[in-house]
Amino acid sequence: MRRTAEIWNLTFRAANILIGTLLGLALVYVIQKEVNLSVLLGALTGALLLFGINLIRVRMPNGIVSRPDESLRKKSVKFLLVSSHILLGILFLALSIINFLGVESVPTSLLWCGMIGYLLIAGIGVFFMNRK
Repeated sequence: MRRTAEIWNLTFRAANILIGTLLGLALVYVIQKEVNLSVLLGALTGALLLFGINLIRVRMPNGIVSRPDESLRKKSVKFLLVSSHILLGILFLALSIINFLGVESVPTSLLWCGMIGYLLIAGIGVFFMNRK
């Protein structure tokens, strides 16, 4: 029984998140007489993501994923440290060029696109490093 509880730990957390959200929404409804459905949808999305991750972890055979050695770990850390500094340099350079061009305000969506792009590139880079 203990091993089953350890395996499905994320699913139990997701269920507790949903229960807590429903209790919180009921409390807000009693006090304010209104319900914010975006809170329920956000909690449901998070709970489904946790359940999906847990289901993938349980169903995946243990022999597929190899354990990284120490040199690979050091290379991954070095890659992430260097790539984060390069990204910050590119962002500062881009912001200074935009500032010199006379643009007074920069939309935050452009900055978020840069950050998400960095996460994608760094994740793909580490993925390929782990494959070799």
